[in-house]
Amino acid sequence: MSDERYVDAPPAGAAGWGEVWRTNQRYRTRGALQSLLDRILRRGSAADLDRQRDFNLALLDLLSDVRAEIENARADARDAVQTLQADVQSGDEALAAGIKSVRDLIPIASRRNDALVAALDQKIESVAARLRDAMNAPVQTEPRGPRPEAAVYRRLEDSLRGSESLVRDALLPYFELAKSNQPVLDIGCGRGEFLALCREASLSARGFDTNERSIADLKQRGLEVTLAGVPECFDGIAGASIGSILATHVVEHLPVDILFAFFAESARVLRRDGLLMIETPNAESLLVTGSDFWRDPTHLAPRHPAALVLLGREHGFDVHELRAVHPYPDAARLPVSPDDPAEVRRLTEAINERFFGPQDLRLILRKR
Repeated sequence: MSDERYVDAPPAGAAGWGEVWRTNQRYRTRGALQSLLDRILRRGSAADLDRQRDFNLALLDLLSDVRAEIENARADARDAVQTLQADVQSGDEALAAGIKSVRDLIPIASRRNDALVAALDQKIESVAARLRDAMNAPVQTEPRGPRPEAAVYRRLEDSLRGSESLVRDALLPYFELAKSNQPVLDIGCGRGEFLALCREASLSARGFDTNERSIADLKQRGLEVTLAGVPECFDGIAGASIGSILATHVVEHLPVDILFAFFAESARVLRRDGLLMIETPNAESLLVTGSDFWRDPTHLAPRHPAALVLLGREHGFDVHELRAVHPYPDAARLPVSPDDPAEVRRLTEAINERFFGPQDLRLILRKR
């Protein structure tokens, strides 16, 4: 019985051809005569057919090895690409994190730089004040000479109020109102920033202060100032003769009876539609009333806006403007993130408003 094996159709792929050659499979022949001829020819060429089979098998093995190497190379390339992509992604994420970190540090550095510049300005102003005190003789108020605490308060004022340029900028809203409401009285004129603004614009302005050193310095600079406090500063001023009165950071220094007298005298000397412009620490900010307010030992008590408005109405004034000004830097407030739940944002904003509200209160009253 013949052990010959046959293949009816070409095999698929190199593995199929390898199986055909290893098992010596042949296509079937048609007809007895053709089959006989095939046998005769195979007997004569058996050695050549064996060599051809061995060559074909070796070639197929080589092709298989090449394909395996190609697949390994592809796998290595895929792994390398994936590693490179992961490295690039990690690099991008690290770069983005670094950029964000730098961006977060920029405002912090800016605030620190601003704080350093402000501190340097205060130091320079303090030295300048000491030089002025040494060069200008203080105004004599008593036979025994000027009060020594006047110079001390000058230095305290310099450290608390900030640089003159900063104060001038804060006074610009009052200056703009005073332009159309002259003449002007500056009660508690201090270092004279407002009076200097008025002189530069040829506004008629006169200042009063209780500090002998400040008054001596302002007189030396040619400003019209008088050593007097409330209510004596209003003596000799005719009724309804003044266009506007400025009192920045004054009312918190006054005892209650003097505060009442301040409103009464202001109502007396201001003409109709005249302005009483008051700025004072914001009593509705807990950071102000609980800490910053008491940095000045001459402060008596925060003045609540409701009380000041009531006193104004009682003395014939209407409210022209009432608002909190000069907010604290963002670094002093609790941070609010857009990713926080709405309830958390509302609570944080409420805390910021109550605890870290703006530093000062601006109240502008108009005489009826």
